[in-house]
Amino acid sequence: MTMRNILTTAMLVALLPTFTQAQQTDQTPDQLVAEARSKVQAFGSSLKQALQSAIKEGGLANGIAVCNTVAPEIAAQNSNDGWQISRTSLRVRNPDNTPTDWQEMQLKAMQEHPVKNGKPVEIWRIGNTDTGNGFEYMRAIPTQKLCLGCHGKSIDPGVQAKLNELYPQDQATGFSEGDLRGAFIVTYRPETN
Repeated sequence: MTMRNILTTAMLVALLPTFTQAQQTDQTPDQLVAEARSKVQAFGSSLKQALQSAIKEGGLANGIAVCNTVAPEIAAQNSNDGWQISRTSLRVRNPDNTPTDWQEMQLKAMQEHPVKNGKPVEIWRIGNTDTGNGFEYMRAIPTQKLCLGCHGKSIDPGVQAKLNELYPQDQATGFSEGDLRGAFIVTYRPETN
């Protein structure tokens, strides 16, 4: 069995919902996925707007500083009532965003085709997750042109200096447009509601 077949099989298995332990919520899987998509849309839109504004005001180095401080604030604003949003990657910039084993397996499966039918790949599971009983959703973040100034292969020395200052353990460079940059993570834990 090839590595690709193993990853494809792993992704398919992960997509099979396990409902036995998830019945504590009165929401259907479709409702959970719809809410997760809404959380990602709100987070992604707010972050992109903040980054574009910061870059317009003070260049890419200013954008990095905003991403460092504003991204966690935006995530916190969109995390409530048992819902939590974050990001992860196979090559993290912030070590706090290191993926769980399940997330890493999904990222590896997404890596070859982060976009399918014109939309970022998404997966979810319901039941016993790495962090407890509940719902976990992932949506691919394909690298966009806007991302290349800080995540690409050729980074301005001033931008690199700011990255080194704020993220001394940075692994999140060397991407090309369309590469899997990472994924949004949305979790819902009914017991925390």
